[in-house]
Amino acid sequence: MPENYSERAWYLQCSADDVAERAVLVGDRGRVLLAADLLADARILNEDRGLTTATGTWNGTPITVSAFGMGAAIAAVVLHELAALGVRSVVRLGTVLAVGAAELGDFVVADSALRGESASGTYVPDGYPAAPDLDLTIALRDAAHRTDRRTVVGMIASYDGFYTELFAHPTMPSSRTVDIDQLVEHGVVGMDMESSAVLAVGRALGVRSGVLCLASVDGRNHRKLPEGERAAAERDLLVTGFDALCAAGADRLTATKGATS
Repeated sequence: MPENYSERAWYLQCSADDVAERAVLVGDRGRVLLAADLLADARILNEDRGLTTATGTWNGTPITVSAFGMGAAIAAVVLHELAALGVRSVVRLGTVLAVGAAELGDFVVADSALRGESASGTYVPDGYPAAPDLDLTIALRDAAHRTDRRTVVGMIASYDGFYTELFAHPTMPSSRTVDIDQLVEHGVVGMDMESSAVLAVGRALGVRSGVLCLASVDGRNHRKLPEGERAAAERDLLVTGFDALCAAGADRLTATKGATS
């Protein structure tokens, strides 16, 4: 943890001593509660504003899990506070709309992300890549391949507007919904609201970041993963992410300033 950093985080309401160097970002606070059941010696650190946060251990390794709700803006706030508290590696474990090569129920590992959201633009300039840490991404891919779930590695496209860009509302459709065919043509396999921000903001803050998501909704016909299957899949998602975080270590970015080829 950073020396002389004793203040409590503004929104997460926890201190540097409360969090681990490895962290998981989730949208649904219920996933934090599930994580607390899976982790050993877990304790809830915060529930204010729904930003439920817990720390426990996985096979002896400390891990913090924090919920941000929905959207890139608040995901960036939570990531920023965790980084200030001393977190060095972050994995987003969430859900995506499946498109292209991805199918309902698949695990999707991001090898890059399209920055269609605006929050990352407050940290980095236009054209800055939303690129995950290499070692962490390899660990996520390998951990996912050890499960019984089909795993797809590819690009995730992230946008701010759920009903205006990602998902046509059945009674109030928007003419701005993205062109899925065009995205697929460029290699996109999943769509969400946060992944590109997590990757770009993490890199801007010097925090290793990676993304592993469950394809919980078909992006074309909007068919959802059945509730029972989704519950089991989300448990698998957390376990896989925990395994990958532990395997990848907790150092900063794979490529650091001053590194030479």
